[in-house]
Amino acid sequence: MSTLTARAPQDEVLPQATPEADPLHRALQDLARDMLATLDTTRSDRLFAQDAMGFQTNPLNLAYGACGPALFLHSVLGELPPQVRDWMAAQPVDLGNYPPGLYSGLAGIAWTFAEVGLLERGRELFAMAMQSPLALRAVDMFDGAAGWGMAALALHLRTRDASYLEHAVRAGQYLLKRAERSAHGVSWRNDFDGAVRLGFGLGNSGAAFFLLSLWRATGEREYLDTAREGLAFDVAHAQPQGDNLVWGTTAGAEGHRPYWLRGGAGVTSTLIRFFQVLQDEHYLHLARRGARPCGAFFSAAPHLFEGLASMGETLLDMHVVTGERHYLDLARQKAEQCLLYRIERPQGLAFPGRYLMRISHDYGVGGAGIGLFLHRVLTLQPRKFHDLPLATPRLD
Repeated sequence: MSTLTARAPQDEVLPQATPEADPLHRALQDLARDMLATLDTTRSDRLFAQDAMGFQTNPLNLAYGACGPALFLHSVLGELPPQVRDWMAAQPVDLGNYPPGLYSGLAGIAWTFAEVGLLERGRELFAMAMQSPLALRAVDMFDGAAGWGMAALALHLRTRDASYLEHAVRAGQYLLKRAERSAHGVSWRNDFDGAVRLGFGLGNSGAAFFLLSLWRATGEREYLDTAREGLAFDVAHAQPQGDNLVWGTTAGAEGHRPYWLRGGAGVTSTLIRFFQVLQDEHYLHLARRGARPCGAFFSAAPHLFEGLASMGETLLDMHVVTGERHYLDLARQKAEQCLLYRIERPQGLAFPGRYLMRISHDYGVGGAGIGLFLHRVLTLQPRKFHDLPLATPRLD
């Protein structure tokens, strides 16, 4: 089995378990204390402090709802606190308020429930997602078929239920149907504005990564070929700056967006995973060029979707695959920069959310996503919602 697991060169010794005196460890404990001290189980619209998008979507979703803090608490504490589990399990869910997407809706909630010990409820929610009329309306990882396809692969690996692999194939076939071919490779247009977006969460690279994962699960070559062409499109739209590669948000756009949701961090994380799976040095060379701006730039926000944690996760990906210590050092630097934004409170620690205007504990623009990045710096665990223990078929 192959997954994105840490390795180190023979001449390098990685640090042992981090002592409790480590400021990152203390920050994780303080963040967990703040979440538990401020949650409100009497409300039905939210459990934790969250971004305003949480009120415009649904109370549970991974990006802005309760699932992100639940994952963080489960990771740091080793279990999901009963009051969090009970509130989440009791929430009414319907297709009118919950879309099928990975980060916006049911697929991500189902995957989260499986991760925190609520597998049977997670399976029910994923089955509901597959009944949604929106299931085949978008391609991307955030809202679309690539995202719920990844969730299907994760549930297949966890349960060995073949129906989940069938759902993943359904998503893959939809991506093949929607693919547009050009001299640059394969692209997928956004349904709302017709643009081709670059990056992982909303862009081409995320769709390409799902197809790479689906090839690993099925051995069907058409998924690998389209995955390569999809990533080639993003590479073709990179903007060289000396030895660096940077990306904007859409094909043909100027500017530099070094993040996961849109832009260079997401493309680079995809490149290094293509290298890890296919052992093609071309992907490693491109990933190194894309990683340099992630290490060099600061950000006006600490967040996971578009901020310091976004770039830091990519640097961790580079370290985990290459074993090179300088990438871990750069990721640690990004983690320490995240702590510059912390808000220390009597009950613990919190981070400001979108636009740095209000405290938020959510995954995308709040403390849960930042905290999970800090936790991964210390543990080098597989990246959540990215790294699955899939076999790699032989290439003839």
